[in-house]
Amino acid sequence: MEDTSGFQRNLVCIQYPGIVVNESNMLRTLGGIQNISTAYCEKNRRLELRFRPDDVYCKPTCGEKHNKLSLLVKVKIRRKKHSSISSEPTTSSSASDIISAELSVLGKVTTTFTFKNLCDFQYLPIGRDASGTMQNIYDSLVPNGIPSSDWLKQRAMLFLPPAVFSRMDSMQMYLYRKEATDQAKSTPANIIGRTRRRRSGHAIFVTYDIPKSPAKPREVALRYLRLKFLSEAHLKKIEKLFSMRPIWSKNALMFHTKYTSDQLKFLLPAVAYYFVTGPWRIMWVRFGYDPRKDPSSRKYQTLDYRLRISGGLKTKVKAKRSYCNYLLPYKSSPSCRPKTAVITKELVQNKNVKKKHSTDYKENMYVFRPGMVPPSRQMFYQYCDVYVPEIQEMIIKLPPPAPDAVCHEKHGWMPSGLDDQCREILNRLVTEVLRKEMTQDLQKT
Repeated sequence: MEDTSGFQRNLVCIQYPGIVVNESNMLRTLGGIQNISTAYCEKNRRLELRFRPDDVYCKPTCGEKHNKLSLLVKVKIRRKKHSSISSEPTTSSSASDIISAELSVLGKVTTTFTFKNLCDFQYLPIGRDASGTMQNIYDSLVPNGIPSSDWLKQRAMLFLPPAVFSRMDSMQMYLYRKEATDQAKSTPANIIGRTRRRRSGHAIFVTYDIPKSPAKPREVALRYLRLKFLSEAHLKKIEKLFSMRPIWSKNALMFHTKYTSDQLKFLLPAVAYYFVTGPWRIMWVRFGYDPRKDPSSRKYQTLDYRLRISGGLKTKVKAKRSYCNYLLPYKSSPSCRPKTAVITKELVQNKNVKKKHSTDYKENMYVFRPGMVPPSRQMFYQYCDVYVPEIQEMIIKLPPPAPDAVCHEKHGWMPSGLDDQCREILNRLVTEVLRKEMTQDLQKT
């Protein structure tokens, strides 16, 4: 009876770039079983190999994860024994000497780590002493065990190598080019231009000091709508919202249209331009409308609110970006790297399952009302979306600007100091809600 138990055992193959004499030392260079398990379980994670595992300054070479189907087999061959007629040792054997051969499958391999990248640059912790002799300063930089207070008082040499010396650790075809604008500005010949154009989706980004607002979109932005399979109904829905209100935030449009961020990436450049700086920064403005010339546009200005509470209350609101789990760029493989297509049983079963887009948008992603808690610690509201009676009453009571008034680069059509008062009011309301939730949690426990 054929033994098929080996086919049920899943294995991971690591093509180690060296001759393995001691398996324990080999595992130490790979960071141990835990590091190998992390690289295997996490998506796009690379396996690090450090040839000096005890040196924290050792730059690793990284192995790429590939989906490859292969088998690990064990072959056992029995050969004939030859009588020692001559004193010369036998160096080869013919096929006729084989009595029997047994083959067994130990397991199947679906994931393989290969090391084909450069080891980056190695910068050793070496410095010169008073006599000018080179010496190893590793012990003065990295303490051995738990250091005492005297170790902190010792003077160490300056040794601050960067986390990454180069952006890429594989051979690249690098094409130097110059921009047409660089040639118009008579850029020196020894100056190298940018490596690629900004991937803006052909949107028009403007700063506050632009003399005239854009009146129409780029032709390529309209062509991209057809390439991305966006119909006329998608565009009309966006145009209707901009006819009702000339300035919108992207979050507000996502809530009202239920479109995804990827869809709005190509729809918005066809109907509006984007302010990078000024009172309406990170907002989309309808083509042909200039808020710097219309005092009534002050209610659409940006209110940058940041949560300022401390202590345990801050844990109730998550940050937009967290650096606690920051991963160095070389630790993950690029998502654009070509991947080998592997047909699996799960892929065949789920071939008819469509990818779902999250359309569970909540109102608090762009609106603030009393009793609400912002979804993140930093929010960009528009004054018209802050439904706080105290703030709306302040805006209504503002006197109209003088006929010869000029829009301010920072405050816009609002008086100086109003944004600070609004932030204090929002912070007080949010703190009250969070303290109430904290008290209820303590009472439950």
